Amino acid sequence: MQLVEVGSLTRELGASAMLAIENELDWEHLPHIHASTFSAISLIRSDRNGWEADVVLANGAPIRMVVMLDEDRLGYSNGTFSGDVEVARAVARIEVVSSETCRINMRFLAPPAPEAELAAAGSFFETLYKQILDEDEPKMQHHARALREGPAARLRRRSVTLSNGQTYQAPEVCPHQGLPLSSEPDAFGIMTCPWHGYRFDVRTGKCIHGKCKGWD
Repeated sequence: MQLVEVGSLTRELGASAMLAIENELDWEHLPHIHASTFSAISLIRSDRNGWEADVVLANGAPIRMVVMLDEDRLGYSNGTFSGDVEVARAVARIEVVSSETCRINMRFLAPPAPEAELAAAGSFFETLYKQILDEDEPKMQHHARALREGPAARLRRRSVTLSNGQTYQAPEVCPHQGLPLSSEPDAFGIMTCPWHGYRFDVRTGKCIHGKCKGWD
């Protein structure tokens, strides 16, 4: 089915073009940073040029998402599928503004429909992606800071207290990508990274799922 353009969005980002592309490749963050939109994601495949995953929306509806980068790595398409039918697509081109800023130009496409439905779809996608970019920007900025600070940031610690009163030293940033680990331990002594959902036992520093090394 040929899709038609229903809307567009231009957004300045306080992050480099490289980090904007890195962020699009980072499928893991969707149900955590964008919890009001996505509730779960199950990866099918991924490489440096894109990814495909089964996604569950916040309302429980299942979709499949396919992200593909442009050859010059300054743009991408994000297709949404119901079964084998593509029901929406976001196409982005990124302009370099400076070493720390970029401009993202997005177009939204949907299946042909009556004019009023297309207008409603365009408004929906413009609002949705504005929210998504607003939620993504702090992550990209924290990532840029982590790259500037290097390994030293990962050595900083803060005190956390368990429900039994025991106190432990936990890192200020997550060992996964160096993003702020601002959460507190739960009743079982587990800290969950708000950015990607990685879970750590504060008593040992181990990553429970083994997805990264932890801080032990």
